[in-house]
Amino acid sequence: MTLDRSDKNSGGGTAIQTETFADLKAIAFDLDNTLCHYTFSVEEVFAEALRRAAIAPGCLGELSEAAARYAELWSEVQTLYASTERIRLHILERLLDERGVADPSTAARLSDAYGIVREETGVRPFDGAFDLLSDLKTRYRLGLLTNGPSDIQWEKIHALGLGDAFDAIVVAGDLGIYKPDGRVFEILLERLATRESESLFVGDNHAMDIVGAHRVGMRTAWVRQNGAEPSEPIAPDLEIFDVNELRGVLL
Repeated sequence: MTLDRSDKNSGGGTAIQTETFADLKAIAFDLDNTLCHYTFSVEEVFAEALRRAAIAPGCLGELSEAAARYAELWSEVQTLYASTERIRLHILERLLDERGVADPSTAARLSDAYGIVREETGVRPFDGAFDLLSDLKTRYRLGLLTNGPSDIQWEKIHALGLGDAFDAIVVAGDLGIYKPDGRVFEILLERLATRESESLFVGDNHAMDIVGAHRVGMRTAWVRQNGAEPSEPIAPDLEIFDVNELRGVLL
């Protein structure tokens, strides 16, 4: 179901949609690009990191393409290493090698500079997202399930002040089990003490969030951003373009 902006009542959602989710007991969220986002894109971090490390920009080719490849490789290798630093170094070694630059020292310098820029620029919540969480918590149990290594994900959670916003937080890196593996959703549900059919998972990544949650029997809300396409023919129960649109459906 896609939220129809032409058919909103004074509460922000349609009566039918509100009834559809009337029996929910818990709402669980993805973190990155659902509730918060990096201030600098990967492409912007690359540009600044290359400058600081005094590395020729051409080493990575077109930075937009390098950024897309970085995201692709992150999903591929994040389960191999426990630390963000090691994942990042591995990816940059791969990126440089693919460009014909097989130089470990260059990769290390770029990785160090990338980490510094990323730390300096940090993450910030989407406008209204934290107010939404506060209001939802008056009616539902709230959960957070995020992929990624423990160090960087917990750093984001604490930096954003989200420690007390949720009744259960699961960081995949703590367990070595990552979305879309159904086991990590089941662990979250156990900690929330709610059944799959009474829970809604909200996320931006169709393959990781929507497919994974659907397969364990949770209902799903896809925050569809930047023209994203479904990874496979599994439709979410609700399709929105901004997490704040949940307010009109769930409150």
